[in-house]
Amino acid sequence: MNRRTEILASSLLLIGLTACNLTAPGNPSAIPWDTLRSTSTIATLPSGGHPGASQTPTPATPTHSPTPTVDPRAVPRLEIGTALDILRLEMLDAQNGWGIGGPRASGNASRVFRTGDGGASWIEVTPPESVPSAGVELSAAIGYFTDTQTGWVTYHAFLPSSVPENPVVWRTVDGGATWQAGSVLDTSGLMETYWVSHIVFSGPQNGWLLAHVGAGMNHDYVSLYRSTDGGADWSRVIDPTVDGGIQSCTKTGLAFSDGSNGWLTGNCNGVRPGAFLFQTKDGGVHWEPTALTAPADQPELFTADHYACGVHAPFLTGNQAYLGVECADMGNPSAGNNSYFYRITSGGVPVPQTYPGGDLFTLDGNRIWALGREIFRSDTAGVSWTKLATVTWDGQFDFVDAQLGWAAVRKGSEYGLVQTADGGSYWTQLAPVVAGP
Repeated sequence: MNRRTEILASSLLLIGLTACNLTAPGNPSAIPWDTLRSTSTIATLPSGGHPGASQTPTPATPTHSPTPTVDPRAVPRLEIGTALDILRLEMLDAQNGWGIGGPRASGNASRVFRTGDGGASWIEVTPPESVPSAGVELSAAIGYFTDTQTGWVTYHAFLPSSVPENPVVWRTVDGGATWQAGSVLDTSGLMETYWVSHIVFSGPQNGWLLAHVGAGMNHDYVSLYRSTDGGADWSRVIDPTVDGGIQSCTKTGLAFSDGSNGWLTGNCNGVRPGAFLFQTKDGGVHWEPTALTAPADQPELFTADHYACGVHAPFLTGNQAYLGVECADMGNPSAGNNSYFYRITSGGVPVPQTYPGGDLFTLDGNRIWALGREIFRSDTAGVSWTKLATVTWDGQFDFVDAQLGWAAVRKGSEYGLVQTADGGSYWTQLAPVVAGP
C-alpha cells in the first residue's frame, strides 16, 4: 500500500509541540460512548439501524500468531483478555493492522499490537526494550509499519527528560515475533531533551527518524537520523547546531517519497510570516525553503505579518504530497481561518485549492478526506467538499477504502477506538482486548 503508514504516540506536554503527539495521561475513566456518535448531515437511516453501522466483531485470533521474543528486563506481556486503549493505529486492510497503546484507562502508549480481525482483538508484539527503572513502564513508543510483517519501533520518555545513553530503533520482519535492535543512535553533544516525533520509510531500505532535542525562542531544535540499510545502521545527518532554517518553529510533519526527496512542515505560530515548508533532494542532508503560491483572493497570505500560518503534516500517495495550510488573520480573529490545500508533484507548481481545514487523507488522489471535529470528503479531487459529520472528539484517522475506516480517539483524558462503515458519517465503538496466540 503506497501511502503514509506512520504511527506515533507521544506527549503534548513535551516542549509544547502538538502536531504529532498525544496528550499526557490524566486519570481516564470510561468514555460516554453515546457522545462519540457523530452528527451526520447527509445520511438517512435505513430500516432498523444507523447509517453504515456495523456490529462490533467478535474477538478472534489473527491468522498469524507470533511467539514473542521476551527479554527478562523488558515490560511483561499483558494478560489475555485485558481491555486496551489503542492510541495510534495503522490498518492495512479490512482485517489486519498495527496499533500502539496500553491497558484500558492507563493512558499508556508503550506497547505494540497486531490485529487480524479489524480491531476487535490484538496480539501484543512489543519489542524487548528494557524497563527504565523498577516497576516503571516505558510510556511513549513511535512506529512505522509497511505491511503485516515489517515494522520499526523506538521509544522515548513520556515527559521531558535527559538524553538517553543508548536509544535504538527496533525492527521486525516477521510480524513482531522477533525484533532486532539497530545501531545505537548518536546522541553526542545533545544535552537538553530527547523525544521522537517521526519515523518514516520510503521503501524497505531508506528510513529517517526525527528527534526533538531542545526548545526556546520559537525554536524547535531537532536531530535527523537516516538509515540506508533497512534500519540496521543509523547516522545523524542534521545536528541542532546546524540551522539552515529548519531549527526554527514547531515541526508538524516529515515525509519522504523516495531515498532523496522529502518534505518537512511546521507552524511558526505567527512569529514570522509565511508557510513553514522545507524540501530536501539529497536524503535530508540539505534542506531548502519552498515557497507556496498564494491564492488569488489572498495575495498577501504568506507575506503579511498579520497572518499566522501552519502547515499540516504532509500526506503522501505515490509521488504526490498533499499539504493542508491554515492561516489565521491575527488582526481580525473573528474572521476564521483561511484554509487551502496543495498537491505537490516533482517539478510541478502547486496550485492552492480551498478546503475545510484539518488533516488530509486520500487513497487515490480523487477522493480526499479533511479530518477534524468536522469531517468532510471530496470525491472530485478537492474541487467540492461534502460535510459528513460533526464529532465531539479528536481522532487519528485511517481508511482502507471508500467506506471502511477507523479512528483512535481522545476526549479529554479518555481514549477510545471507533470504526465507520460508511466513509465517515457514522462511527461505532470497538472494545479492543488482548488476544492470545
